[in-house]
Formats: sequence, C-alpha cells, structure tokens
Amino acid sequence: MTASRTPLPARRRRLPAFVSRQVVTARRYFLDVRPAHRGPLTVVCGGEERVRGDYVVARDDFPYCCVEFVAAGRGKLALAAAEIPLTAGTVFSYGPGIPHAIRTDRRHRLRKYYVDFVGRDAIRLLRAARLGPGSYATVGRPREIRAIFDLLQQCGLAHSAHSQTLCSQLLGVLLTKVRELAQPSDTADGVAFATFERFQQFLAAARERLVSVAQAADEFGISTAYACRLFRRYGTTSPYQELLRQRMALAADLLTHERLQVQQTAARLGFADPSQFSRAFKRVAGISPRAFVGEQGMRKPSAFGAGGRHARLRSC
Repeated sequence: MTASRTPLPARRRRLPAFVSRQVVTARRYFLDVRPAHRGPLTVVCGGEERVRGDYVVARDDFPYCCVEFVAAGRGKLALAAAEIPLTAGTVFSYGPGIPHAIRTDRRHRLRKYYVDFVGRDAIRLLRAARLGPGSYATVGRPREIRAIFDLLQQCGLAHSAHSQTLCSQLLGVLLTKVRELAQPSDTADGVAFATFERFQQFLAAARERLVSVAQAADEFGISTAYACRLFRRYGTTSPYQELLRQRMALAADLLTHERLQVQQTAARLGFADPSQFSRAFKRVAGISPRAFVGEQGMRKPSAFGAGGRHARLRSC
C-alpha cells in the first residue's frame, strides 16, 4: 500500500455535509473525501466526538463504510429496523444503503469514536470481523479498542505523507481486535464466552506447570471436550495450540531474560528431556532454542503470537 499525498489539516477544510455539528468538542481528521471505492482499503476520515444533549443523527444512506465505538455515555441506535441501547463498549457499523439513527441520552451524553473507509475489501473485512454493515457488538476490554482508535487519531491528525498508510493498517488491527473481543449477545452464549475468556487467562497464568490440556481442563473444572468446543466456537486455535504457545513464550523469556540453559528451561517446564522441549519450541518459533538464543537480537516476537507458526499444529 503506497502513501497518499499529505492531507490538509481539518481546520483548513470545510466540514463535509455528513459530519455532525451537534457536538461540544470534536477532534477529526480527513484523509481522502473523494476516494476510489473499488481501490485498495482507504481511510476517508475519522474522529472523536463529545456530543451535545440534543445530538441526533438520522440517515437513510451513507457514502462510506463506518465503524463507531462508544467510549462513554449512553444513547440509542436504530439500525436495520432494530433499536439497540448504546453504552460504553458498544461498537457498530453502517454503510451504503443502511438506514441508521443515533441519539444520545441527555443526562449521559455520548463520547464516541468513528472511522469511515472504502475499498474493494472493505465489506469483506467487516464481515470477517463479524461486524458487517448494519450490525453491532459489545466488546470486552474496551480500553484496547479505545487505544487503537487513539492511535488512529494520532496518525490521522499528524497530516503526514504516511497518515493514510498507517491509518489503513490500524483499521485492519481494529477490525481484528473487534472480532477477538466481541461478546455474544445471547445470555447463555455470553456465559460460555466468559468461561472461554477465563480459561484462556488460566492457561496464561498457570502455563509453567500445565503440561496438557487435560490437566488444565481438570484443574479449571471443565472437561477436555468442553474446552475444545469453547475454542472451536470462540477462538482461532485449539486449546492445545494456545497452551503450547503460552509455554514456549515463557520458555523464550527464561532463555533470554533469566539466561537459563536449554536443559534448565526444559526441566523448569516439566519436559521429560531437552530434545522433547527443543522439538516443541521449534514447532512454535520455527527455530531451535539454541538458535533462538543465538539470534535473540534478530528474533521476531510474532513467532509466539496467536495464529503464528504453531497454527498448523494438531487441534482437538
């Protein structure tokens, strides 16, 4: 993706007609208000708004895809013939041909972020994030979504030759994060999702002593089969892959920061012998532990990310 020409600062532009004036404060950036809709993913504009008590936006159409995120306050959203309560952590999308109306609660006025974008892959990316135009979700850990929007703000308001490239890349990160953190709306499904999140946290906290998914599930209080079902439904890997990734990430830390030998690290993590540990480490990192230590100045942290090399390992 190539960098676009340097955009004009917002204060030097007239606000487009689709931008609301019913705000107390707003920080907005405009990168390309006449984009090529069938071109590469392009961020048109974005911003953060603190709205007035009389804030109401009602549209029958919109020229771009849009993702909005409620950081604080309350309100109501009419979207695709449904009325949705807006609270902190709500994220929703709309776009061409999607009627929508947004109204703030006068006593608890909305503070929200938005990003508008186009591109031949825009709809596909929204659907991949389970946030197709005309849909909404509530996210867990909303601070993480807000942090990405703050980075979008920072890069968009910089008005540099790289603003478009950076914002387009951050948009992809945002949509992936929404998919990761979106919580099911159904009550029973929400309980299962909460169990999945707690089990993930348990794997991370107890990774040093957990040597199998069966042990982890038993200590957590669920069956191995249920753990596998949770990961198939809500995760991108299996519990085996997640536990292995967590353990090998710890191994990398022990090798580099605590400067343990390979044999010591293997023993610390409960492996029967160093060669078994080395094979497991190589499946995740792509290189042996000794090579990893030798190349630590050039190592790639993403080797231990979810969906890294180990994603092809066996599942449940």
